[in-house]
Amino acid sequence: RPQAGVHPSPSPGQPPGITRAVWPPAARPSGGKMAGSRRCCCCCCCIRGCGTLFAAGVAAAAIAAGLYLAELERFRTKAPGVRWVNWIGEFDCGPAVKVERPSTLEELQEAVRRHPSVRAAATGHSFNPFACPRSESGAVVDVRAFRDIEVVKHGEGYAVKAGAGIKMGQLQNEILARGLTLRVPPGNSAYTLGGCIATGCHNLGQSHAQDLLAVTFVMHNGTIREVRRGEADFDAAAVSIGRLGIIISSTLEVLPYRSLQWSAEQLPLPATAGVIDKLGEMTKRQTSRETVGNKLVFYLATGVMMMEHWVPTGRAVDLQESAEPLPPYVNPQPFRVGQGPVSQIYGAARNFVFSVVPTEVMTMLQIPAEAAFRGLHSSPALAKVRKALGWQHSPEARGESSTRPSGNQYTWAGWLDEVMNLVMGLRHVEVIFPLEPRDRAAKCLDVVFAHRHLAWWRLNVRTQQSEGFHLSSTYAEPGAKPVTFLRVDFVGPGALLDLPSGEASLTEQLHKDCPGWRKHWGKGLFASSGEERWGDAAAFLEAAARWDPDGKFEPRSNPKWLSLR
Repeated sequence: RPQAGVHPSPSPGQPPGITRAVWPPAARPSGGKMAGSRRCCCCCCCIRGCGTLFAAGVAAAAIAAGLYLAELERFRTKAPGVRWVNWIGEFDCGPAVKVERPSTLEELQEAVRRHPSVRAAATGHSFNPFACPRSESGAVVDVRAFRDIEVVKHGEGYAVKAGAGIKMGQLQNEILARGLTLRVPPGNSAYTLGGCIATGCHNLGQSHAQDLLAVTFVMHNGTIREVRRGEADFDAAAVSIGRLGIIISSTLEVLPYRSLQWSAEQLPLPATAGVIDKLGEMTKRQTSRETVGNKLVFYLATGVMMMEHWVPTGRAVDLQESAEPLPPYVNPQPFRVGQGPVSQIYGAARNFVFSVVPTEVMTMLQIPAEAAFRGLHSSPALAKVRKALGWQHSPEARGESSTRPSGNQYTWAGWLDEVMNLVMGLRHVEVIFPLEPRDRAAKCLDVVFAHRHLAWWRLNVRTQQSEGFHLSSTYAEPGAKPVTFLRVDFVGPGALLDLPSGEASLTEQLHKDCPGWRKHWGKGLFASSGEERWGDAAAFLEAAARWDPDGKFEPRSNPKWLSLR
């Protein structure tokens, strides 16, 4: 500031009335102080700029969250324009397909009569378009409202009759509270009973269809029909992929509870022929339906093979019913979107990333992911941690290793698992082929190993004996010598599977080197290999022609070898 009271005269040439302030020498700012002032101004500008960017980021996140919630609510409330989507919104049936959500049997019957083309669905855990009706003017019937359950006597034992929409985790909880259990625990608690029966779900070397006693359908004209084990069409109904009608309930044999003691050991990774021999040794231990099958687990990016042991204890002589029901299994499906621009933009961005990042880089990223997964999943020291976290991939999380089961719960670990599925667009793939002849089985396994870049986190190999249901993925002719099948499953990013080096390459090589291979009806690989045949198609089509003469229940992308047209 100029000195107080100093009013200097105008400078020469300066207009009258204009004065120039005179600074005292001590107060006159030097060049350094002026520079400091400029730096402060720059910092202020940076802070303001960062604040603006932060505010813009918060606003963008809020908008994205709002659009995400809008997509989620559109599906949950069946708003106008809703599309039927799978559990992470990756597959949809298109805007023209209606979504029906009946809450009573009468409403379900009316929905079947009203539409020319109908498919049943529920939690949407399939990885193919078979949930969609053949016709764009058709409808998807959501059967999640049908969750009734009843435990009844069956000969000297027990059976459970349950609605098609009940989740397998909740079904197991209901019967565990009564001192009973399914012969093998569910492989995924979020699947529904109807979907499991229709597609041939399995776990620990056995399918749930092997314990199926009866299944009830709504037929093409809305009438009700039940098929029981031993009746003429039971082998078509036990694994029907929804072609005979809408499953509304199933009856399964259940048994007194037993615990499963689980452990894992790391083994040297042999050549493929050695792996096949190890699997042959494993099958010798499966001497009856009461014997639980072990499995081999491969961490291919890190070159590790582990064997998981599942040792059942004896079944209880007397039913040990709980005083109170077990806590329910509630999975809110928080990522069932796929209804608008957020899903479309994110899906396109995800596909772009996987298409441009080199395979070598992807493999490098798998190494730490595999190491972390293997440590959490297999370390004996972390058993209590797995149980506390609700690690859904081990028996501790499902209460199967204790004398008093705690049942299935949807935990934060299950939520995190679904987050990873959404973020990476994961698809479940299963390749199935006979163990014998072993040289051919080795070639089949080599094809899968050659596509190891598709298998993220781990690859599982299980064994299962053949069964006589017409469309079972482990079908063998009834009365013939039993056949042991290998079931090789893994999850991989859908964007990688869609590349030429992905699903198309895998199925092409399987077609050449692994004749007779099969797939799981609820999983992937049908886009490039839908015409690979197995089972007794003629017997199944004969039953389908009688049950559904107009093909009302044929799915979209129905294999030609299973078409009535």
